[in-house]
Amino acid sequence: MKEISFVFSIKGNTKSQKISLCGHLEALIGNYYLSQAGNPEAAWYGIHYDASINVDQECVEPTDENLIGYVYRDDRVAFVLNPFLDQFITDTKGYPICYLGVNSLDDDSLECRNAMNYSSSILPARWIDDDFLNDDQLPFDFESFEYIDEGLPYLNPKHFSVSHFVKYCRLDKE
Repeated sequence: MKEISFVFSIKGNTKSQKISLCGHLEALIGNYYLSQAGNPEAAWYGIHYDASINVDQECVEPTDENLIGYVYRDDRVAFVLNPFLDQFITDTKGYPICYLGVNSLDDDSLECRNAMNYSSSILPARWIDDDFLNDDQLPFDFESFEYIDEGLPYLNPKHFSVSHFVKYCRLDKE
């Protein structure tokens, strides 16, 4: 598990850039497309990358196959698949991004041991350790179960995926 509690206390980028990260990656570097998934208020942008296209004639398609990670809207942090991490770091040199390499966007590889140590501007999180649902040795948490049973969004601080984290931040339901 990758501990990410520190991510929530990272200050946003206050340094003015000559060009936005989106403009830099899409127009200057090419082979990238940053997507808000149709939500102009999205906190996390999907990073889509396709090295095979001719950037003078084609655009990167925002498909699951091209999704290599997510970057926070003010460029403070990015989750990037490990095979693309070095290239992304090179392509974003000069932007004060905290890079977090992951093996998968969908596997439960993240944890947040200090769940209350976060910036609410990043995540207005409801943290519930739901392990009691699958482990008879743990005491049953009736209050948490009621919340879960209502279908309300939450994250388990002991294990969650990048995709689940971003989806929660977008306040979508799974």
